[in-house]
This record gives sequence, structure tokens and C-alpha cells, in this order.
Amino acid sequence: MAELRAATEADAGTIRKLIVDERLDPTSLDWRHFMVAEEDDRIVGIAQVKPLPGVNEFGSLVVLPAYRGRGIAARLIQALEAQAGRPLYLVCRDRMEPYYNRFGFRRIGFWSAPPFLRFKLGAAALMRLAGVRVIGMVKE
Repeated sequence: MAELRAATEADAGTIRKLIVDERLDPTSLDWRHFMVAEEDDRIVGIAQVKPLPGVNEFGSLVVLPAYRGRGIAARLIQALEAQAGRPLYLVCRDRMEPYYNRFGFRRIGFWSAPPFLRFKLGAAALMRLAGVRVIGMVKE
């Protein structure tokens, strides 16, 4: 079973690689905001809560394909949520909405989002040109 722990500076390279490999947002990757899941002497999952102006944002959730379906992502979400408190926001592809609904997150409209999150959602609107829809969600 994977063990969860706070990331260390030595994990920074692995965190960046996992984010880039999954084609997630590579900005704001500060290892101090990450939790990692370790199994078989390797990092098999990561996630972070970014403290942004006026809001905490959950993000960068990655579990290696061979380790998916074991509840690692759920444990990362729950552990980080417990540390971050509420409300907890996230920005994700619309296809991930049902997954995050399972954890009590609900979709919010652009104007319901805190100002900094609106900025991120506005910038993400450009991704629609490439067929990628991004939404904001909150757990209160």
C-alpha cells in the first residue's frame, strides 16, 4: 500500500516530470505544496494545494498508470483537503467533473469563482480553441 508523505526538495524533479508527462499545468510547481504517495521505493502519485491570493487551489493530481484504481488519488485528495480546509477550489478539464463530484466538489460558474480563479479560468478559455474545456469547482 502506498504511503503518503509531504514532498521534499529531493522530489522536485520527479514532481515536474510527472506533471509534464501528464500535460498538466506546469506553472506554480513548488515542492513545498505537494504531497506524494510512495510505493515500491518510488513516487507513484502526487497532488498539491496551491495557496493563491485569497484562495486555496487543489491541483496537479497524478497517479502512475500502473498504480491507478487502488485509491491512491482518493487518499491524496482527502489528506490535502484535511490540511487545506474549506472552501477548496480546483480547475480541471470538464471530463474530470464526475470524478471530483465523488469527493463533494461541485462546478461553479465563472462569476462565482474568487477573483484569482476567474483569472485562471479566463486564461484557460483560450484552450477551447484546441477543443479542451476547463471548469472551476469548489468544495465548501
